[in-house]
Formats: sequence, structure tokens, C-alpha cells
Amino acid sequence: MALSARAIAVVKSTAAVVAPHAEAITRNFYPRMLGAHPELYKFFNKNNQRTNRQPKALAEAVVAYASNIDNLGVLGAAVELMATKHCGLQVLPEHYQIVHDNLMESVAEVLGDAVTPEIGQGWSEAVMGLAGILIDAEETLYKAAESRSGGWRGWREFELVDKIDMTKDVSTFSFAPKDGNVPATGFDFTAGQYLTVDSGLKDEEGDWVAPRHYTITSQAGDPVIQCTVKRLEGGTVSSHLHSMTSGDVINMSPPFGCFTSPAELENPMFLSAGIGITPMVAFARQRHALRAAPLANDTFMHLDREPQETPQALVSYIEESGATLAPIHDHGRIMSAEDLSKAISSATNVEGRTAYLCGPSEFMAKAATVLQDLGAAKVLYEDFGPRTQAVVKGTM
Repeated sequence: MALSARAIAVVKSTAAVVAPHAEAITRNFYPRMLGAHPELYKFFNKNNQRTNRQPKALAEAVVAYASNIDNLGVLGAAVELMATKHCGLQVLPEHYQIVHDNLMESVAEVLGDAVTPEIGQGWSEAVMGLAGILIDAEETLYKAAESRSGGWRGWREFELVDKIDMTKDVSTFSFAPKDGNVPATGFDFTAGQYLTVDSGLKDEEGDWVAPRHYTITSQAGDPVIQCTVKRLEGGTVSSHLHSMTSGDVINMSPPFGCFTSPAELENPMFLSAGIGITPMVAFARQRHALRAAPLANDTFMHLDREPQETPQALVSYIEESGATLAPIHDHGRIMSAEDLSKAISSATNVEGRTAYLCGPSEFMAKAATVLQDLGAAKVLYEDFGPRTQAVVKGTM
């Protein structure tokens, strides 16, 4: 639904006034909505509420939308990212009306008498306009996921058929559909995409535990689908996965994600830390298979605190691709920006290259700045959660 000229004018004229209050609005919004609709906790990781990451991400999205209300084309990448995350969580059109109603109530409460009927109507129309954009984008993604080999729509039951321990806390899990319906061509997906796993658990407060995203580490065309997961201290879903035994069943949504690396891309650089190695392994395997040649010009660097923390079986996939691999174990994840810059510079020349980045948020924020300072043409990253400008500035 196209926005009316009046709505565009209202939002454009008030965007600068609303922007300073955007985070106060979203901090008001989430407790309001989740208090009235606790079933929606299945979409929201409580940790992201406690750290204010979710409200901050929504506030930034609202400000970006309002600031570009008359030129929405510039928000294409942001819309793609939001729609992709929403599809993994199985957000549906009916959820947007709930968001609209509660968000507008928060706008009215925070801004008070400043919200005239005309302003309220304009912003209400704009919120539903953004909902329409996302609904359309998500339907396109849902259809595409369903049409791929082995694809499906919605939540689907998968059975654990194999579990391989990689390190003390990292294991690779292989799943097959409980219904046994796997085409001869196996599961199709794009390297770097993730599965979304719903544990079906409730927390100590009786609320649904939000699903988690895990990179697929099997290859496209395999008859099973794999993810490699680190058991985190206090991590409800990762701990649940690690407690599973053969034959146990869990719900998963189809592969989604826009953190991908085209096979035709020349000379990329991949930098990971901790369990952030998983998408890099996926890139190495798929790029090697599609190019049918060693990845002689690709550079992979992986950082871990100690050698025993690195899943060597995953590292071997990178080595088999023919790419250059430069692991760092000298307290790599917590080294200073200066030392990280020296380590990267001694291993490869980053200037003019596309760099891919995955690891803990604090590491990525530091590493992105280092890569940009070293002349990377573009830095792309995956953080699996709500994206804020504070996570990694100047990246995509």
C-alpha cells in the first residue's frame, strides 16, 4: 500500500523531532506489547531486551525509515535483513497489527500532547506502510524457501540422526525430517545461511524461549542438514541441543540469511573468532565446490584464545579448499586493535578486498574498524541478532 502524500509530509516534517525520543518509545513499546501478548516472546530473545539491544535496533530502524520516507529505495538492504530474520522466526502478517497498535500507544504516551490527531494519523499510516513492505518481502522469501530442493514452509519437525563432538563445548548436529521426505537432490541453500531452531522450552518465568539461529555447516545437496553449535554458559537453546540424543525431535524453520559470498567473487578475506568460524567453513566448502578449483586467492583468519578451542575438523574443510589459512591463538579474541591490525597485516594485504566478519559483537566492532583502516573495500558481517549501528559501524 502506497503512503498518502499527507502521511509522507507529516512523517518527514516530524522525523527530526521524534528521533531523539525514538529509543524511549521503543523501550516503552516492548514491555507494553509483551505484557499484553506474552506469546510473542517466541520472537524476542530476552537477553536482547535486558541489554537494550532490541529496543535500540527498532529505534534506529524507525528513525531510518522516517528520515527516508520519500526515498525508501535506499533502505533495501535493511529491509532484506529484517525480513530475513523475521522469516527465520516465522513472523506472520497478523503479527504486524499487534506491533502497530502497541507502538502507536507508546508514541502517544512518550510524546504526549505533541501527537496531534494529524500527526498520529500520519505516523499510524507510515507504520502500517512499513509493515506492508516487510510482509511483501517476507512472503517472497517464504515462497523461495519452500520452492528449493528439500524446502518447506513454517516449522517442521526434524530428528537428530548424528552428533559429532568437535571440542569440549562444540558439536555438529545432523538432522533429517521426521516425516522422512527428503528429495534425491537433498537440501538446497546458500552458504552462510542459517537454520532457526525452536526448542519449545519455557523459561523460569513461564515465557517461551525465543528460537536461535545457527549457520548450516553441511553442503547443499546433502540428504541431512547440519549445524555446529557451541554450548554457552546459561544458553538455554544451545544447552538443550547438546543434551539431545539420537532420535530426539526439534522444530526448525527453513534456511534463511543474507550473509552470503558469491562464488564469482575474487580475492575475498574471511575473519572469524570463536564459533564465528561456522559461516566461514560454509563459504569455503561452497565456493570450492562451485569454482571447482582451489581457492588460492581467498584468505581465512580465525582467532581463538587457545588451540584446543578451535574445532579442527572445521578448520580442515578450509584447508581442503586450498585457501590460505592463518589461525591466531595468542589470546586472539581479546587482543588489542593494534595487535590485531599487525596480525592481519602480517598474514595478508586487505586493501581493496571484500572482507567477511563473524564472531562476538565486541570483537566484530574492533575488527571492522581495523579492516576499514587497512583499506578493505567492503566489510560484511553476521551477528545473528538485532542489528544496531553500535555493533559494527560502517559495515553491511
